[in-house]
Amino acid sequence: MTQQEFDKIAESYLAGNCSPDEISLLQEWADLHCTADNLTLAFKNETDIQQTERKLWDRIQSNTVPIRKLNWLTRSRNLWAVGIAASLMLFFFAFPYLFQNQSTDSKRGIETKNVADSRQTTVLPDGSIVVLGKNASITTDVSYGKQTRTVYLTGEAFFDVKHNTQLPFLVHVGELVTEVLGTSFYIKPQLAGKTVEVIVKTGKVSVYTINRKDAKKLNGVIITSNQKALYDAQSKTITPNLIDNPELINAATLLPVLTFNEKTIETILPLLSKAYGVEIVVANPNLKQCVFTGNLTGLPMYDQLELICGAINAQLEVRGTTIFISGDGCSTQ
Repeated sequence: MTQQEFDKIAESYLAGNCSPDEISLLQEWADLHCTADNLTLAFKNETDIQQTERKLWDRIQSNTVPIRKLNWLTRSRNLWAVGIAASLMLFFFAFPYLFQNQSTDSKRGIETKNVADSRQTTVLPDGSIVVLGKNASITTDVSYGKQTRTVYLTGEAFFDVKHNTQLPFLVHVGELVTEVLGTSFYIKPQLAGKTVEVIVKTGKVSVYTINRKDAKKLNGVIITSNQKALYDAQSKTITPNLIDNPELINAATLLPVLTFNEKTIETILPLLSKAYGVEIVVANPNLKQCVFTGNLTGLPMYDQLELICGAINAQLEVRGTTIFISGDGCSTQ
């Protein structure tokens, strides 16, 4: 119901000219909107509330009649009418302010801000989940769910995006855009917004910058599980890397075979690569036939690789999102 429609029906009611259907509509409207949360938005301070309260009672009293001599049924109806009158008059004052607040927010959408000391979880219209860090806020675009699912983030947040190949999910942090179809990832602004870190937990994420003038895509990278992208706002560069502590994404790949006995590197490294979703390149082909004996159960990925490299006289080096194994090999074994 628009404000104009509301005003017309409400004035008819107060004049005693409402139809039963219109009265029912007003009752539903009052029940739905006359709540403490909604009405609080209409007033800026306690003085506004007190002034409005005095005006309301003056107008309510002028539209009611004494009920001392009325029977029970008439009294009940009259009290119900007074309640509706109070609701309507309160909305005459409050509705324009509520409408104005919605218009202000609708320039971009609905904003949710975490003002608590702990993380706050919010569910977006499509079922995607956002966990906001302290003082973080997220605003949904007014066209959310039509052609894209676009949100604007300030601060740190974790996203668990509901998969939808028809509606890409886009997170804007300044000029940086993170685009996915369905995955989970973290966005962590650092150094007062000068850098932004995007960390992928599951799935695949496209990270790029846009030109604010024409929204044209500029440089970008694609990162997957256990990878991160670091955006430098000054240089406008995006650098992909592995995260500090990669986690298992295919645990079943390793569970039966964490203890190795005289197994070749050519056999072991593909298992680790698949389990963590990380590319591992053996620079020296001679290393592939070296053998390893040991138990890697419960160790972080980098510790596992360090043990292997130590046993075969090799070294590991991380370049971007790839791990390189190099060295002279196992000729001394």
